[in-house]
Amino acid sequence: MKKFIKPFLYSLGILLVFTFILTIFNYIGLISFFALKVCKVIIPIVSYFIAGFLIGKNSDKKGWLSGIEIGLILVITSFAINLVLNTKLSIGLILYYIGLLSICVLGSMLGINRKKD
Repeated sequence: MKKFIKPFLYSLGILLVFTFILTIFNYIGLISFFALKVCKVIIPIVSYFIAGFLIGKNSDKKGWLSGIEIGLILVITSFAINLVLNTKLSIGLILYYIGLLSICVLGSMLGINRKKD
């Protein structure tokens, strides 16, 4: 469980910092509506990929399994936050979470290949 803390905190930090910056840019009008929509998708993808990469880099073997584990932790956390915020569950949202989980697995598979021996 201890190996999941650092990637989880990195992912959460990236999400919070870039969402805060995006909110400021939107508030003062420096970003268009289309760019806002694109960034709202790209920020979680980058965040989940980095978490997967870090967990893969710290794994000894089966990077894909470690990626699934950290991805599930992140997806369940995001899902719980969405439930608290009364976001309606839809098939699109479920597909979005499956996509984020697969990005995390991809990151962990690439991370285990970049591991220094």
